[in-house]
Parts: sequence; structure tokens; C-alpha cells
Amino acid sequence: MKKVLYIIIIVQLVFACGETEDFTYDNSVDAGNVKLIKLKADHKMLLPDGKAVMKFYAEAYNILELPNYTPSYDGDNAVYVGGIVRDTSLIPNDLLPHGLFKLVDEFGQEYPDFCFSTEDPEERTVRFHLEVGELISNELGITIRSLPQEDYDTLVIPVVFHVLNPAKQASIVPIKITPELIYKNIERLNNVFNGKITTDPNGGCAKIVFRPAIYNDNGIKMDSPGYHSYEIPSSVTFEKDDDYLEYVFSKQGALMYSFNNYLNIWLINNPQGAASIVRAPTDIDRNAEPIPGLDAQISPKPFPAKATDIGFFINMSYFINPMRQTDYFEISEVMARYLGLLTTQVIEGYGQTNFIDGDTDYCEDTPYYWKDNFSVFKNTSKNDIEEPGTLYFTSYNVMDRYSYKNSISRDQIRRIRMHLERCPSRWMYKSKFAFTGKSEDKR
Repeated sequence: MKKVLYIIIIVQLVFACGETEDFTYDNSVDAGNVKLIKLKADHKMLLPDGKAVMKFYAEAYNILELPNYTPSYDGDNAVYVGGIVRDTSLIPNDLLPHGLFKLVDEFGQEYPDFCFSTEDPEERTVRFHLEVGELISNELGITIRSLPQEDYDTLVIPVVFHVLNPAKQASIVPIKITPELIYKNIERLNNVFNGKITTDPNGGCAKIVFRPAIYNDNGIKMDSPGYHSYEIPSSVTFEKDDDYLEYVFSKQGALMYSFNNYLNIWLINNPQGAASIVRAPTDIDRNAEPIPGLDAQISPKPFPAKATDIGFFINMSYFINPMRQTDYFEISEVMARYLGLLTTQVIEGYGQTNFIDGDTDYCEDTPYYWKDNFSVFKNTSKNDIEEPGTLYFTSYNVMDRYSYKNSISRDQIRRIRMHLERCPSRWMYKSKFAFTGKSEDKR
């Protein structure tokens, strides 16, 4: 009897796993479902250099009329009075038919690719709007800003990566850092700082070249340019990031090349450590003309007081795997902080804020934001709701969280060049020693 039951169950399972009829639900919409359209863009300003691109984004909304019943009380009795409420809902883009929107400017010029770029240097405002049938969106004005007047000389910064390899320990997995990986990151720095891989509407070229050092601090040619591997003895152990900082500082001659001739970057293997350790300059050439937002002194004593005065640290695990954190690691951001840039996000706490006079970083062309929303699409609303004057923008900037991190703006370039000009610890570009090994080329 049990065998018969087993056979019946098996037959039922076989038929149950047979072909089933497929159902397809068509949730697409047409122009008739669209009741409201909105236009947004990457930014409100555009550089007329022919490279910067303003991208536009369309949103379509449906307006639903839903029944609503409001209670009215007569003594202990409740009577519900029927009514209608209107609810506006965003229609997902993948449900919209292709070619639904038409982007046009105030002169009737259509932009099928939803992008605008210009080389006309005239300062003006160009106005755009969307059309869907007879529906017309909000008008969006894009300001064509003036081209920068600065004519910068190209600065070449000699860079050396000190690769600190701890002795084998059970708690630390060895990480292999090759010269090729070093050069890949240097190439990334050059691309970002010189606007080679972005369409940021306000991105610029800093005319700063990062170049691996050819000679070490003693004038001896390096086996691999810019690559200095250092084996840490087994008697030395590290428990926290500060241990690395103190160790490097104790080995100044071996691990701290002269800041007059090099930019030092230390790669450390600390599984529990931060992605990077970096600080802005602490020295300045004259107090009479302070740099906004920089806390620095003339010829501080002693100097350097710590390793981070003349370089920065990067955790190897992030260096080889930038996607280790959700807001991926970007070496250009660390370099930008070292050269004086500040965060673009508003930070408040313990009665303090970095939001001063409507800005966070002293750069007018970098919009601030309160919440990153884990997205490249941001806005300047504190409560993340649409308010008068709210700017919607796309994050390309290296100082934005959850950003494409492939650009620095024109105003940020001006701030970086100010630090390079005014902070002696950032004057390594004035020396050629790292490329010649000749004593007369030292600064």
C-alpha cells in the first residue's frame, strides 16, 4: 500500500513540474496617463568650453483621484462623508514609451539627446522646458558662466608610494602591491585633476601632473619609479592606525622623504583601519592673508610634527579593492583633501556646523547637500522635499559622497592652487631632485 502511495505522489509531482502557462502583465503607460511633467538638470551653471555637458532629466507624473471618507460626529454617532483626494505619483521611467518627451530651449531648438554644450563664451541664461503633447513642464534656466581668467602654469608633483609590508602574522593577510597598480592610480589622479574623464558642467583642468619619483631621497635611482617597498620586522606589531603613524615618524630617514622634494604616500596593511588618514596643510607662508577654512601657522615648530604634515596614508585593502565600501574609495578625494579641499556635505553636531554663509567649502560652483541618499542625484533641501530654491544636481565631484568622483570644479582648482602657492609643505613641485638625483636640484 505504501508503494502505491509513493507512486501517486511522484506522479503528482511530475505533473506539477510540467509546463505552466505564462502570464504577462502590461503596465506600460502612454501620453494620456501623464498629467504633470518636470525638468531637472545636472546643475544650474555650465562652462562654455565645449567639453562640459549639461544633461537633462525628465519626470512624468500621474494624478490619481482616490475616495476619501471623513468622519462627522453627531453625539455618539459617526457619519462618514465621502470625498475625493488627489495624489500625484511619479511614473517609473521604464514604463514610459520611448520618445515621449521633447526637450526644447526658449528659441524652439530641440535636443533629442537631452544634452547641451556650447563654446559661445557670452555670459547669459538659456531656458529649457519639456513638452509632452500639450503639456509643458517647468522652465529651467541654465547660466552660462564666464570662462576662467587664470592662465596656470603646469605643476609637476613628484610622488613616492612607501609600501609598508608587515611581517607575517595570523591576523594580517599579506597584500601584494605592484608598481603597475601604483601607476594605475597615478594615472587616475592625472585624469581626474585634469578633467580628462568627466562631462561635469563645471569641471576643470588643474594643470597638475603627478609623476612617480625616479630617484630616492639619497639620490639613488629607484628600481621602479615612485615605488618604495619596506619590510617591517617581526618584532614590530600594530594594533591601530596611530601605531603606523608613529612608526613612520620614528623612521624618518627611511620612510619620510623630504617634503621639499617629494609628496609621500604610505600604503599600510591594517584590516580594521580607516580607508585613509589625511589632513589639510598646517603651515602657511603669511598670516596676513589667511586661506578661508584653513587652520595653519607660519613656520610651526617643530615641523613636521607628525607624518601627516607631509603626506597621507592609504589602507591597502581599499587601494586594491575600491568597492570594499558602498561609497567606493577614490584616491583623488584623498589627494584633494591633502591639497586643501573641504567636504561639500553639510555637517551638524554638538552645536557646530560647517555650513557658513550658505556654503561648506568656500567654492561657489560646488553645491552643498544635506543627505547623500546613496545616489549621484542630490538636492540642496535639508528635509529632502521640494522647496522654493531647491537645486537638483548630479554628483561628479570627488568631494561628494556617492558620486561619480571624476571631477574637480573650477573654483576648487583655484582653492587647490592657492594652497600649493601659500603652504610651504606643498612646495615639492618646485624641486626637480626626484627626477634628476642631482643635489643642485634640491629645494
